[in-house]
Parts: sequence; structure tokens; C-alpha cells
Amino acid sequence: MDKKKLIIAIFIIVLLNMIFFLEFNRMQMRDIFKNANDIASNLEYKLDDSVEAVEYLHLAALHIFNNKEKIKLHKALNIKYINENGNYALDDDKDINLLGFGKTTLSEKKTLQEMEAALGLAPFLKLIYTQNKNFAWVYYYSKNHFTVLYPYVSSKDFNLTPALEKKPFYYYATPKINPQKKLFFTPLYMDAIGKGLMVTVGKPLYFHNEFMGTIDIDITLNNFDNILSRLDYFDNQTAIYNKKNQILASHNIIENFNRSKIYKINDFVAPLILNIQETLDSVQYIDYKYVFVKILPDSKFRFIYIANAYTIWLKSLVYTFPIFILMLLSLYLIFLYQKSKYINHKLKLQTVKDYMTGIYNRRYFFEVAEALYLRANRKHSKLAVIMIDIDDFKAINDTYGHDIGDLAIIEVRKVLERNLRKYDLFARFGGEEFCVLLDDISKEDVEKLFEKIRKDFENNRITSGDITIGYTVSFGIAYGMMSSLEKLIKVADKAVYASKQNGKNQVTIYEV
Repeated sequence: MDKKKLIIAIFIIVLLNMIFFLEFNRMQMRDIFKNANDIASNLEYKLDDSVEAVEYLHLAALHIFNNKEKIKLHKALNIKYINENGNYALDDDKDINLLGFGKTTLSEKKTLQEMEAALGLAPFLKLIYTQNKNFAWVYYYSKNHFTVLYPYVSSKDFNLTPALEKKPFYYYATPKINPQKKLFFTPLYMDAIGKGLMVTVGKPLYFHNEFMGTIDIDITLNNFDNILSRLDYFDNQTAIYNKKNQILASHNIIENFNRSKIYKINDFVAPLILNIQETLDSVQYIDYKYVFVKILPDSKFRFIYIANAYTIWLKSLVYTFPIFILMLLSLYLIFLYQKSKYINHKLKLQTVKDYMTGIYNRRYFFEVAEALYLRANRKHSKLAVIMIDIDDFKAINDTYGHDIGDLAIIEVRKVLERNLRKYDLFARFGGEEFCVLLDDISKEDVEKLFEKIRKDFENNRITSGDITIGYTVSFGIAYGMMSSLEKLIKVADKAVYASKQNGKNQVTIYEV
């Protein structure tokens, strides 16, 4: 393999390896997108559950409250004041409780009817809670300062206060903040009963166009953390955050993460990445990172997935490097094979070619000539065997030296090559003697051809330094077909001998 071919081969290997690298990188991008999209879909599904649950409870509450004036007071009559501050509680139902505050509340029939209706929500609240493990509390909170909530919590452990109505779970339902009566998601806040940070999904409840309160579901955040860590197969960086940039859940972004602390996403992720809108059908490359962003419907929470580009490129390199090595090894083996083949070919040529002239030797001549003879014999065609001998070759050596004699022998090859056909067979038999075999040629054409060659030798000159000489050649031709190739060669030998005897520099042909 020559240097140019080797460079081309290495270039092709590098190019192929780059293609494999890019293809594996593309496959990783596809897998990362699929993984990120699956996580986003799972989060969306969980949030959809909470939205559907709130909508279900809201419909149930509307149905119950439409008939609240017809509901007989029962459980509401068991509500008692529990302290001098005006806090009251039901406490006797261990499944669900009603807690509130306000000293004149229990004397108002309208409020007691609302309480009885709210307590009628108990089986619905229980159903929703038991079906969703990530719900902390499911409840109705009234503008009349009471709540009916599930699961049960005793008034000994918790009491409502006016300060609670400034919390997001109620504040975001009020007509002042939510005049369009829409379902809402709150920012993060700390649970008053001790279940840690949470977010509330709620919807204002209106009766005859009058604001009554809100149907709420409090969602703990641990479930979202688990989703991110469990579903991220590639262990990259993920987070969910709200419009206020509060991180609801994260994975591999915050060191020494404390679930009771509110973190801001812009403290951990560059603005360039946070400014990306939804990435839709692929990941986006920015700031040496591959980023996936999806805005989750209803909540408008943003899910972000960040993969370090260097890590992915390293994985691609680790994957493709063995292929590159194998290709180079294959190239090396091919190189060794080609080198071995070249050496074998060179050795073979050394056995079949004459070392001085570079033309075939006597051994090769007989290998090929025998095949040509057998073919001609089968076709009943004729061959021409020509013996060539340099005239007075000994005198040339004696007069001018062996170097000039060698040039005279080499010159025979040059003259024959420029006069014979490319496929004609000729060889050096030894010393100054050469042999030619021609097929598919007439006797007349053979005579004309070698008369032309004879004149070419006669007019030819060779020069070495200050010495210029000319010499002649005698030819003996055996034309026809005999019982063996050797016999044709012997006839050609007799013919060339006749040329020598008749004065040299002649062409003698014997037809057999």
C-alpha cells in the first residue's frame, strides 16, 4: 500500500469514526429526549390527577350546596367551642373534622347549614385522599372561617387562626386575587399542621354568585422528588419550578438539599438556560449543555432537564474509540497483507525475470510458451519461434568492456519492446541469446516484422560516456507446427546459426 493510499485509508477511517461518533451522539440525544419527555409526562399525569380531583370535589360541593338549605342540621349541632378565643371543633367524628373560629358563628343558622353541607363532602374528601398518596390534605375552607378537612386532625393538635387566611391556599381563591374564579396553583408555603413545604391546587366555590370558600388539595413535594430521581435513567440534572422561580423538586442540582427550605432556580441554573422556552420535539444545545424544557399545563410549572454535553461526548468517544482502534488494526493487517503480497510478488518476479534486463527468463518462457503451443496445436494453427543472437558479442566485451556488453544486452529489450505487440512473449535465454514466440501471425508478416527489427538494430546506437557503438543481430525463425515446442526452438536455433554462417545481420526463416 503506497503512502497516498494509506493517507486516504486513514482519512476514511477517521471520517467513518466521526460518523459513528455523531450517530451515537444522536442516539444519546434521542434517548435523553425520550427520558426527559417521559419524566415530564409523568409529572403532568400527577398534576392532572390533582386538577381532576379538585374539579370532582368542586362539582360534588356545588351539588350539595345547591340543597344546603334543605339539609337538616345534624352533625353541625355537635360543634362546640373549645376555648375562650372562639375556636370551635366537631372532634367527635374520627374520620373527618370541622375546625373554625368566631364567637358568634355557631348561633347563625345560615352558617350552620353551610357547615352541615360541608360535612356532607366527607365521603368525597376521603375517596380522593385514599386514591392519591401524594395528597397531604383534602378540604373545604369557608369564608366564614372554618374548614372541613381529611384526614382527621384533632383540635388538641391544631386550631384555625385569622393568620391562616393570608396563606396561599385561601388567599389565591378570594375574589380580589381570583376574580375569574379559576382553578389555581399556589406558590410554595409551609404547612401549618407540620407536613412541611407544599403546594395547593384549589378552586373557588360560589353559590348563587356569592363566594363561599375554596376546595383545596395540598400536595407534598417528596413525591415529585421521587419521580425525578427514580425516572432519570441517565442521572442528569432535573427540576420543577413555578413562576416565582421556586423549586418544587430537583435532582442533582442542589447539594445538601433541605426539603424544609425554599430554593430559587436562578441561584443554580444560568439565565441563558432559564430563558429557553419549550424545546418541543428535541433537546436544545446551549452553553455546553443539552436542555429539555416543558411547561406543564394547568399548573404552568416548568420542568427542566439538563445534560452536560462533555459527559455525553465522552460517552460517545468511549463507545466509538474501540471501533476506531479496530479499524486501524484492520488497516494495519491489510497493510501487512499487501506488503506480504508485494514481497511474494517481488520474489516470484525474481524467479521468473532476468536480473539484468528485467524481461522474463528461460524458465518463465517455457511455462507460458508451453500453454501457447498447446492452444495453437488444438486449433491447428501455426507458431513463430524466433531465436535472436547478438553478432560478435565477445568482441564487444573484449573491446569496450563488460559494462558496454551489458548495455548491448539491455538494448535488445528496448528494441523488441518498441516493435513487438504488448502480449507477444519474449525472454532472455542466457548471455546474448533471446527467444520470441508469436502466435496468430502469417509467415510473410513474421518476415517483414523481423526484417524491420533487424534494420532497427542496424541503425541503433548505444552511448556510455565518451563511447558510442553500434552492433547487429542475427535472427533465426521456425514457422509452423511440430510435435513439441522444443523441436520448434531447435529449428529456430538452426536458422539463427544459418544467419551467422551466411554473414550475420540476417533473418533466416525455416517453415516446418
